[in-house]
Amino acid sequence: DHPGIARVFDAGATAHGRPYFVMEHVAGVPITRFCDGQRLDLRQRLGLFLEVCSAVQHAHQKGVIHRDLKPSNVLVTATGERPLPKVIDFGIAKATQEPLTDLTFATRPHHVIGTPAYMSPEQAGLGGLDVDTRSDIYSLGVLLYELLTGTLPFDPRAPDLLALIREKDPPLPSARVRSLDAAAAAAFGERRRIEVRHPHRLLAGDLDWITARALEKDRARRYETANA
Repeated sequence: DHPGIARVFDAGATAHGRPYFVMEHVAGVPITRFCDGQRLDLRQRLGLFLEVCSAVQHAHQKGVIHRDLKPSNVLVTATGERPLPKVIDFGIAKATQEPLTDLTFATRPHHVIGTPAYMSPEQAGLGGLDVDTRSDIYSLGVLLYELLTGTLPFDPRAPDLLALIREKDPPLPSARVRSLDAAAAAAFGERRRIEVRHPHRLLAGDLDWITARALEKDRARRYETANA
């Protein structure tokens, strides 16, 4: 029960044993599209991102790992006094201690669960390494990277995407923005109301290193919690 998480009203199983959840309908748009459409500046984007972190922290404290954090699962509504992001779709969530339902679920061995562009190295590993809350921290890092730069850490069309996630470090956000061509840099600045000549300098420093720590390959080196 958190203002940043779509409420669950009911749960059960069909006559054929298929589990279902009845959840609040969130009439919003993906957080990245909302930020670009409203031309939110960096501080406003970070404000929304902090609210997402608070929601994920709540889920973790209740023993639930989302495992599929991405813009289409973080919807922003703007019907009230201020925009409100809500995390939705816990369809592939994992319980850390208690089972989510009385039914038995089993993840198939060597089967990737999640959206590749946003999944952690351990999710992309296929080696059976147990996923914990730090996998969601990595996905939050991908989301932050996208909010800051307008691009993903790795090209989602890359044929070796899962290997890249496991083995290669992406460029820092400031380096990614610095590498944009003139047209892309102009679009980047327009969507964020940035008028400075060298926009990459706004990301250098804390924002670079916070994002990089969330995207550490070794989960022991990531932030321990979404609050952190």
